[in-house]
Amino acid sequence: MSIKEIVAQVRAKLGSEELEKVSDLLSSITRKETELMEDLSSANHESKNRKDKIRELTREIDNKVDSKEDFDEKLAKKDAEIDRLKLVEKDYKTHKESENKKELAKWEEHKKVLSIDDADPEFDKVQKVIHKFNMEDEITPEQVKANNNLFETYEEVDYFAKTDNNYPDGGKPGGPKPSKLNPFDLKDGVAGAFRDMVEAIRISKEDPAKAKQLRESAGVFKE
Repeated sequence: MSIKEIVAQVRAKLGSEELEKVSDLLSSITRKETELMEDLSSANHESKNRKDKIRELTREIDNKVDSKEDFDEKLAKKDAEIDRLKLVEKDYKTHKESENKKELAKWEEHKKVLSIDDADPEFDKVQKVIHKFNMEDEITPEQVKANNNLFETYEEVDYFAKTDNNYPDGGKPGGPKPSKLNPFDLKDGVAGAFRDMVEAIRISKEDPAKAKQLRESAGVFKE
């Protein structure tokens, strides 16, 4: 039962003379109840707003926590990928350095063949092609590789094969005449065809059509 209802019952039981004496008091009690109920309603409303705000802030915090965890996970994956790429780069550099050393060692051997002095019987033959090589002391790995590829192209046709010039037929003691063909002992037309064959071998991978044309123009050599 509310205070208003109690006050109403009191008013009903009192006589007019008694009611007049306490009427102001009863009215004051009724007003205080009304004010109290209004204050309580306001407090409940404010409390509800605070609870709503707390729930909203809690959700924001939870979302931020989730976002940070997601960010940390992505960051960890990125760091792992960077580490993997560093290992790949390291392995590649190690492999490349090893290949460069092998090519350089190979070029040092090839360079000896091209660096003979003018007293060597093969000097003139070497001089005809040496300008095609990069003979500088310091060259890049790419230039070393190009030198080796060119040298090996000449080797495929035994261009640098040595003969014993102490024998009239160019052969070795007690042996048959060498089957290797020296292009510089040939007539101009045949020597030119031989050079076409060498060039065809050199560019066979870069320009197959041109290489085929050179081979066709060179024809077949016979001793």
